[in-house]
Amino acid sequence: MDNLAQALLATTDDVLEKRNQPKHRGEALVIALYRTFKAASFYDRRNPSFQHLVYDALSAITRILDEAGQLETKLIRDAYFCNNTLVRVTAMAYGGYKGWMQELALRRIGSLRFHHGVTAADVMEFIFLLHELEADDEGNPLLLNERLIDAGVTTIDVGPLIVADEEAAHGDVCETDPVYREAKGVYFSTIGIIKEVLADSRERPLQLRKAKRLMLNAVDLVVRDESALLGLTNIKSYDDYTFNHSVNVAIYAIALGNRIGLPKKFLNYLGIAGLFHDLGKTDISLDILHKPGPLTSEEWRVVRDHPLRGAETILRLKGWGPLSARLITAAFEHHLKYDCSGYPGLEQKRKASLFSRIITIADCYDALGRPRVYRQTPYVTEKILAMMLQESGRQFDPTLVKIFINMVGVYPLGTLVLLNTNEIGVVMRTPRSDELVDRPEVLLLERTADSYRKGGMIDLAERDESGAFPRHIVETLNPNNYNLRIEEFFI
Repeated sequence: MDNLAQALLATTDDVLEKRNQPKHRGEALVIALYRTFKAASFYDRRNPSFQHLVYDALSAITRILDEAGQLETKLIRDAYFCNNTLVRVTAMAYGGYKGWMQELALRRIGSLRFHHGVTAADVMEFIFLLHELEADDEGNPLLLNERLIDAGVTTIDVGPLIVADEEAAHGDVCETDPVYREAKGVYFSTIGIIKEVLADSRERPLQLRKAKRLMLNAVDLVVRDESALLGLTNIKSYDDYTFNHSVNVAIYAIALGNRIGLPKKFLNYLGIAGLFHDLGKTDISLDILHKPGPLTSEEWRVVRDHPLRGAETILRLKGWGPLSARLITAAFEHHLKYDCSGYPGLEQKRKASLFSRIITIADCYDALGRPRVYRQTPYVTEKILAMMLQESGRQFDPTLVKIFINMVGVYPLGTLVLLNTNEIGVVMRTPRSDELVDRPEVLLLERTADSYRKGGMIDLAERDESGAFPRHIVETLNPNNYNLRIEEFFI
């Protein structure tokens, strides 16, 4: 079985296994359908790996049919419903969730109905017929229904995309801050682009241009509302570590560069440098990158060579233009510490470039805050910042570290906090002024039978009629102790 098939099967199996409760059925269905749809681009009907995915999708469908007696999904604006219930997904599944909605919207398909008696052959036929539809054709729902009937499939039918006046009736379902919506679009599009850059060398010039445009959008968002993109860096995907980590590093780097006053042109360059700083790791075996135990001396040598490999790869690629020198330097130096130790070792000691010193801080901060195969529980933010401050002057530029710590704040975005009112919440926006550094905007969490759900947003900087602050933070909490995935509150 090739690597692509293994990845598709592993991801689908993992999602289906973890989504074994009724409230997660919608998520399992969406992910199974999307994985099957994507696999149909590469495999024919006889391929065993593809057939495995089809049966996973069928299992998700029949499970809902058996429990609910019916199965209808609807796409309304940027939300997806299963049997009139909003499908809520975890951060790990969000990419597939958005991908499936985009594929349906592109083909003007708004609803799917599955009936009892649906078979694997029916699902397979539906997936391939969906692939054949042309983009943005309003006649697609009628055409697809006709083709399904011609193929003998009577257990699946589709409906058109919801029109504007129907959307208005559901306007309260997914109303979000437009800046946050734009930020999510930039974030997940960038992850998709960097995957494509690394996967297909023939398309790299085109994808590099897209990456540059997305970084321009990211710069604009950071300048307008720093919290929107920085909040999404709480997404720490283990499965997509290289891509997810690279996007987070780019965002942190842009935000730090903005804090020190770099102009937009150089913020864009800095973001792209952050995006491709770990390019050299793509040639390292996953057995080494995901090894749970200590590395051998030879394995460690391979890992230490990745900055050099990254610089060499960038040097070979075309389409960078004036960016080339900056990207090569950042890739080569991002593990070169402030005191010139680190790796790769240099015969002649020299200070790393400003871009490299910024990316070193962003790289370390994001890496320590995510689970790894050898460290399942990530460090909490306070511990990370304390470690970075301790290494100031040795591993990190002391001035940049202080600015970075001030940027993420006393209570960084995504921090779980306990208030004096005995409420708990998640920091969603940084304080409006430096005088109120300990008073961010907080999303309150409401306890349910087996988890927590979103409550209301409060601004700790707001005063009551007497001029006092009615709420304040008592202490920070470890989300691991509450079984919370903080990133889910940002998406």
